[in-house]
Amino acid sequence: MMARQPIKPPAYSPDKFVDREEENNPVISKARLLAEGRSVERRTVIFTGERGTGKSWLLAHLQVQLRALSGLAVFLLSLGDYTGWDPILAVADILKRLNDEAGGQRAGLGATLAEMSRNLMQDLRLMLEKQTLVLLIDQVYESDWKLLAALEDYLLGPLAVEPRVLIVMAGRGRLYPWKTPELRLRAEFVDLKPFPDVRITKEQLRRQQKQAVPRAQEIHELSGGNPLANFLLAVHDDPATALDQVVEGMLETVPTEHRRRVRDYLEALCVLRSFDEERIPAMLAAYYDDDTYRKWSYAQARRVREELVKWAFARWDADRGGYVLDELARKLLERYLETAQRERWERLQRAASELYEGWARDYPRTKDRWRREVQYHIRQLQTPRSRRLFAAAQV
Repeated sequence: MMARQPIKPPAYSPDKFVDREEENNPVISKARLLAEGRSVERRTVIFTGERGTGKSWLLAHLQVQLRALSGLAVFLLSLGDYTGWDPILAVADILKRLNDEAGGQRAGLGATLAEMSRNLMQDLRLMLEKQTLVLLIDQVYESDWKLLAALEDYLLGPLAVEPRVLIVMAGRGRLYPWKTPELRLRAEFVDLKPFPDVRITKEQLRRQQKQAVPRAQEIHELSGGNPLANFLLAVHDDPATALDQVVEGMLETVPTEHRRRVRDYLEALCVLRSFDEERIPAMLAAYYDDDTYRKWSYAQARRVREELVKWAFARWDADRGGYVLDELARKLLERYLETAQRERWERLQRAASELYEGWARDYPRTKDRWRREVQYHIRQLQTPRSRRLFAAAQV
């Protein structure tokens, strides 16, 4: 039997777009002020968020809204279109496209990137005397850093200092260390969250998969409000298949040769609220049902942690006293495991409980902390899934 092809989410259209006024409206307000000739202090807005939270749809919707306003020239660009390109050729193509969009009159911008950038900026500055430019750039942090460096040198850096330019970027993964202060120190970062309320999920289903509206509560509990997960759960008969596709989508930024290993690490640790090098071997042993992992050295465990940090799936959290997985990714991974691999999920929960029970005995000064973790994992095993997932979706 041939493997079933993944279902692609629908293309953006205004009638399918739901919510996001809280994120849209500040950008529209900045654009209006600039179009009126007024100053705006923070003219770079960067949307971050995990796979499926709707970053690409948000930029597409902003393009439609902004083009309805007067005094604005709006350009939408996806760096995903340049995957595999030589960075120099990619930036040259972007400069040409922007020149064409801006109605450039030159027969050619130049022979080198420096010359192309200089000529384009001269033309754009003339345009900016009459109009405000809004540049929308998608899939930024998923892109090759060499491409981002060249893009900053020859386009974003010069544009960011122009007082009538608004730059809106979106991406997921490790943040790129821009050199230009307007792109880093003076940028406004907005983390795009899943839909917080089942009512919004229900409205999304009404617009995109109407037949699934009666299942809105169940879908929202499984997805945690992630728009892509909502759609996939609506179209798939099997929730495990839908969740698996969402998880694979989250891993798209990881090179193919590393993806299976990274996914295993994430699944092994997803039941923990925090982790470190001491906890990794026990969880891998439970995940693979192989006690040899318990003998792993600190250096071996550290490589796991470093790999998850490298691909922006984990970060240090001082309040929790350890590293934490991206919360949305963690919840989706755990829901997938519980749905598709229940026995493995239970084994991980028991392993975590036993580990923390031992720590509570061995470390009296911190026993209260570890006993709270023990109780957490016991509750996970004892609470009916529907009630527990509903509670998690409200957090």
